[in-house]
Amino acid sequence: MLTPDLPRPALDDPDEPAPPPFVREGRRTRTRPVRLVAFVALTAAVVGAGWFARRAQQGVAATYAAQDSVAAAAVAAFERVPLLTDDEIALLRRSRNARHVETAEALGVEPPATRAEVDSLVGALGLVRVQTNRLYTVLPARSSVPYLTPSAVASLDSIAVRFRGRLAEAGLPPFRFSVSSGWRTSADQAALRGRNVNAAAGHSSHEYATTYDITYNPTRYSPAPDALPPPPRVDPRVPGFLRESVRAGVAEEQRAALDRLAADYPSRLTAALGRALIDLEDDGVLITVRERRQPVFHTTVARPLVEPAEGVDPMGRLPARGVQEITDNL
Repeated sequence: MLTPDLPRPALDDPDEPAPPPFVREGRRTRTRPVRLVAFVALTAAVVGAGWFARRAQQGVAATYAAQDSVAAAAVAAFERVPLLTDDEIALLRRSRNARHVETAEALGVEPPATRAEVDSLVGALGLVRVQTNRLYTVLPARSSVPYLTPSAVASLDSIAVRFRGRLAEAGLPPFRFSVSSGWRTSADQAALRGRNVNAAAGHSSHEYATTYDITYNPTRYSPAPDALPPPPRVDPRVPGFLRESVRAGVAEEQRAALDRLAADYPSRLTAALGRALIDLEDDGVLITVRERRQPVFHTTVARPLVEPAEGVDPMGRLPARGVQEITDNL
């Protein structure tokens, strides 16, 4: 007996329930789990990247905040440095010009008449070239040449060391002052009288290579090369590939902060410099005068501080055979 054919549902029969996705064949069956995994991975990456970025940002901010606190401490330290008192200014004017000239004549070299003599005399007189270094800067000068006796250079170095000591006692980094004038020829001094009210009539102590001017012009202070603190500690939240960049950025901020301090507190720096000069004059190392019409400390070494080079007597002068004999043999 034949079994009658039963009706079969059409493949597109709407009443027939579709098989679940995980048993359906074809490309759609295979790709749906892959898409789900990709979506979950992307979501995790975005969330993780956001967390990573926030953590890195917090680390950078904390590193710069630490530098800001150092700068704020330096500002507070400057504010605590007292300005020069009237009594201190009086002490910086106790050695008048006549005393400077008398001291220079006793300790210095014979004044050269013109610049033409200078080159031949420098070596013969045992003079030392004064150049910008980590302790102070030497400004270009048209009315002097940057040479001094060894003892004068030693006194200049002593000022810088004492100045740095004063700053360190106040909790401040080292700064440099500027030297604005050195050894002058007689011709230099004569030309200067026509345009500088402080230029002495007659001989000046500058002509003996024992005297120099330190300017306290507000724009002439600068951070010393070693004023930067050690490399900043980078917050551990900053990722490794950003650390060097952050460290360099903080170092740049440190340099800018030091420049701002020099620009904002020149009177406090001048106070520390003035006290260093008072100390050294009390110690018999130098004599100085704070000039009234020019912002300079006119300073002369007060006694021999360095053994002279061979061929130069203890006062830094030429031996008795004289300048001409030595220059003839150069």
